[in-house]
Amino acid sequence: MHKLAIASWHVLHDKAPYRVLGADHFTRRDPERAMRRMIKEANSLRLSIRFEPITA
Repeated sequence: MHKLAIASWHVLHDKAPYRVLGADHFTRRDPERAMRRMIKEANSLRLSIRFEPITA
């Protein structure tokens, strides 16, 4: 609710159009943090996780 209020305030105050950032906004903004979060969540479920680069 708070995030919605903040977004609404910025749209009204700055007279800027609302932009949908997308579901992966925070992952794109800070990929290392997203990886740390995924590893921490997997560890809490007692799982191991391995990241490998995608080759085309």
